[in-house]
Amino acid sequence: MPLKYFIKNTGLVIAKGSESIDFLNRMSTNDLRKFGKDEFRKTVLTTDKGRIIDLINVVSSGNDVMIFTSEGFEDKVISHLEKYIIMDDVSLQKSDKNFRMISLFTEEPDKLSRELFQSELTKGKVTALNNEDYLFSDDFMVRSLNLLCSSENLDKYSSILKENHIMSPSGYNYFRIEAGIPEGANEFNENINPVECGLEKYISFKKGCYIGQEVIARLDSQSKIPKQMVKIIPDGQVYREDKILDDQNSECGFISSVAELNNKFLSLGFIRSTNLDFEKPYTAENKNGKIKLNISKIN
Repeated sequence: MPLKYFIKNTGLVIAKGSESIDFLNRMSTNDLRKFGKDEFRKTVLTTDKGRIIDLINVVSSGNDVMIFTSEGFEDKVISHLEKYIIMDDVSLQKSDKNFRMISLFTEEPDKLSRELFQSELTKGKVTALNNEDYLFSDDFMVRSLNLLCSSENLDKYSSILKENHIMSPSGYNYFRIEAGIPEGANEFNENINPVECGLEKYISFKKGCYIGQEVIARLDSQSKIPKQMVKIIPDGQVYREDKILDDQNSECGFISSVAELNNKFLSLGFIRSTNLDFEKPYTAENKNGKIKLNISKIN
């Protein structure tokens, strides 16, 4: 049976210098202290207030470290990191090549890697297909086999995948919201911290200090998350940044992402923890009037 896959743009920042990994460890939420060649790890860059700059994919390719960012986030990531480079042997540069991420959604990424690319996967590592393209498996909300490749090689891989079904941007957006996957500027911004949108698995609470660590550690120790991401089925058209109102007609959150497929709407949003009750009704208010919202937990 054909699998669904999606191709999206991804930014690439190259980190050069002997202290690149140590620097990124001190700048982000995940533990990168033991990070050898061909290792792959997701980690979150946060502000000093613990808010999200970006969820990045870090790959150690030997002498250099590759930082794959959300689409269009390269300059934002470089600007943020360079503020903290003082005496470190680290330099950052935006790649002069365009890169794509091909994600095949499958429960058997290892088997699929062997069938399509004749390559074996190793957990936590990338498999190099050449000096530019890398395979790895991921389980961020859904399991997938992922191929990071230069745009120049995209046609070759598209030919390999021709038996499978490529998702349209609108189809993928609906799929990722249904799966509860936060993404891009909608959820990765300085209004949201990583705990609020389900990125706890990429946070180390043992490794020590990093930018934003005190705020995030306090949220964990006090078990007080300011707001939580929820999945929303609205009864009509809603828009990004629509305010969410509780049963007392008080503002308690906002909508962050909206998808439409076959005249059906689906959204992600954030509701203050003190106002969150999955048994109570919520509404959004916009130019179409008040829209009833059916909210549910992210699985």
